[in-house]
Parts: sequence; structure tokens; C-alpha cells
Amino acid sequence: AESAAVFTKQHAATLLNRPAYRYDYAIDQPHSSWHLSTGGQPYAPAYCGQIWIDQESSRVLRIEMSARDVPAYLRLDSIGSSIEYAFVKIGDNSYLLPAHAESLECQRGTTACFKNVTDFKGYRKYSADTNITFDDK
Repeated sequence: AESAAVFTKQHAATLLNRPAYRYDYAIDQPHSSWHLSTGGQPYAPAYCGQIWIDQESSRVLRIEMSARDVPAYLRLDSIGSSIEYAFVKIGDNSYLLPAHAESLECQRGTTACFKNVTDFKGYRKYSADTNITFDDK
């Protein structure tokens, strides 16, 4: 399904020491593909956020998103996530890969929040040399 995202407010920015453009965006609830569930109750919220695009390569460097208008039955009132990408050298080439991600959920009407942080490290290139021979008998 298409997100029907509305992009606004282009800003020049710097991210990971690279010139970038930051855009604000919003996706309404009927077009949401972000699936949340708490207590067995699924919901696809409207959300908004920012996206940073590398000026040189036009690749995504960072995405942030925050749920909007979360219904009370979900028992959460603040939900957000972000993922940051970095150029990682693997072998002789550099690749734009996930480097850091965070998610935050706060319970409605409390100060209890849950934060999940993931750092992506240790990217490696694996290779092997093989030689196949056939004996004629």
C-alpha cells in the first residue's frame, strides 16, 4: 500500500559529517503501514517524523518517526523510533548500512518508558576459494 506521505520543510543539514537535506513528513492513519500491538490490540497509527537524505548520493542517512493520536486502548501515549545509516567499508567497497537504531515507548499516564537501543557492528566480508576437479577413470 502506498503511504501517501506528505513531505514538507526541506532544510540543509549535516549528518555523519556529510551534507544532507532534512525533510519533515507525515502519514495519516488510513495509509499507515506501521503496525503496533500492546495487550493483543493491533493498531496502525498515523505518524510523522524526519528523514535525512545525503546530498551527494541521494541515499537515506537517518529516519525518525513518532506515532500520533494513539488511541487510549493501546495504553501507550508516546511511541517513536529512529534508525541511522553509515557508510561501512567491507572488503574494498563502502556500503550504506544500518549503524544505530532506537525505539521508545511510554505507558499512558505514567513515567514508565521502555527504550531499545541497537548498534550494528562487526560487518564482515566472508569469502572462500574453491577448486573442483574431476578424475577421468
